[in-house]
Amino acid sequence: MDFKKTQELIENRWFVALFLFFTLLIYLWNIWLNDIWIPNEAFYAEAAREMLERGNFFEIYYNYEPRFNKPPMTYWLVAFSYLIFGVNEFATRLPIVLTAFGSNVLVYLIGKELYGRKVALLSAVVMAFSFQFVINSRYASPEVPLTFFFTLTLYFFIVGYRRRRFVYILLSYLSLGLVVLTKGFPYIAVIGGIVIVYLLFENGFRLKDFLKDLKFLHLEIGLPLVFIIGFSWYIYMYLKFGSGFIETTLNETIRRAVAKKSKGFSDIFFYPVVILWGFLPYSLFFYYALVRALRERRRELLFVLVWFGVMLVIFTIAKGKIPVYIMQAHGGMSILAGYYLVNHIPKTAVDRFFYYASLLIPVAVYVVATAGLVYLFRLDLMYYVAVAFPVVYLIRYKEVRLLPYITALILFFVFTVSTLPVVERFRPYDRIGMAINDNAPEREISLYVERYFWHNLPFYARRKVYRDVRTEEILEVSRKKPLLALVLPETKDRIEGAVVLWEGYLYRRGSESRFAILLKYVYKAMHGDYSGFEKRYLILKRWVR
Repeated sequence: MDFKKTQELIENRWFVALFLFFTLLIYLWNIWLNDIWIPNEAFYAEAAREMLERGNFFEIYYNYEPRFNKPPMTYWLVAFSYLIFGVNEFATRLPIVLTAFGSNVLVYLIGKELYGRKVALLSAVVMAFSFQFVINSRYASPEVPLTFFFTLTLYFFIVGYRRRRFVYILLSYLSLGLVVLTKGFPYIAVIGGIVIVYLLFENGFRLKDFLKDLKFLHLEIGLPLVFIIGFSWYIYMYLKFGSGFIETTLNETIRRAVAKKSKGFSDIFFYPVVILWGFLPYSLFFYYALVRALRERRRELLFVLVWFGVMLVIFTIAKGKIPVYIMQAHGGMSILAGYYLVNHIPKTAVDRFFYYASLLIPVAVYVVATAGLVYLFRLDLMYYVAVAFPVVYLIRYKEVRLLPYITALILFFVFTVSTLPVVERFRPYDRIGMAINDNAPEREISLYVERYFWHNLPFYARRKVYRDVRTEEILEVSRKKPLLALVLPETKDRIEGAVVLWEGYLYRRGSESRFAILLKYVYKAMHGDYSGFEKRYLILKRWVR
């Protein structure tokens, strides 16, 4: 393999321009197409819409009820986007895409600060299409904004520490306050743990030198600043809502981390397994680089190793485990992988085997996955040419380090351009909303959903939605006042005088965030099997005295 080819490519400004162009293209393409995903995205889209409707950006309401589950930063970002672009799907997701791209820029800047431009650029390449990160960049939730502010905090810290410039440390405290406003105060401990462990190792556990560096950080200035920025909203919400807010906050933070039952030995491997699929296509190479870094004990890799290691330990110890919790470590993982992509050439036969296997196995997985999407979802056969492109690239350039990025780019291109439109044919939520607002514009007429709830309906209905309503309650309402309801076929037949505004199938297999399961049932529906969906009627009955 010709390693000089990669060096020439990453030094070529046209390659850099193409990398930026294709990354932004895939991040932005079709972000306006899909209706609001359920359930997570619906919370942020609707709560931000209600912020504008109420004219109050401090109190968070979802479906016209107080929502205490998460701090306000993501809601604010979406609401601000609504002010500029209007209330729509594009505006909902644009802040997430921008913070995703900003996270890539920060990984580049940290890599450049620590190891130079070549490592920085390949680190950004690794980060750009890490599977878990890029799929989360396509819908509104706190994970990607958190990754941005988390990485920003560490960027200002490491630049300030290395250059001995306190102004950067001050900016790091400001960023940490924004981290708290994005996901909560436990992340003070996470980032604080990274900083403290790094300083301990950096100073060889010499207490005097450690305390000197700690003094340079001026905790007496920084921590009050973090408190003022990060906790001001918490104080406001407590004064407004009292103990109910505190109870929910504790459940979302402390109790989620310590109160859940441990699954024992398997918990130790939860995040290593998540990384295996979530950091594709460079996950195997990351593990390869991690093993080499630990064996070689390279001092220059200390910061990124501590970044990853502290997060892995903290979230492994915490009993509440969710795959996205490790995503804020992707920056450090990307830089570690980028470092070895640039600075390591395998020499022994065993080393060459693991090196190339770690890069080529994910390539094969991505090629098969792309071909599978094209075949299963009846996409344009021209995509098979794109599937063959990695092979052409390998033959032409005889080098493998950029191949995982190329295959990932092709997969996500096919996914965003053609697969998502196929999925959207089975997600008619916007059409339900149009039927409601065209035929029942009066906002005081609530929507009743029989024996279920689709979390994005408040966003499209633009009114209060009552969930899990019993059939008898719907029949009772129809006898007393105007009825707007999403009902089962047998219930529709029992309500005389009701007009059908919409009829069709709605997904009923739980959260759409379990996207592989959603794809399975979409595939079945394409072949006439609607077992993952449920027939529903949207009905309106005007009440006459």
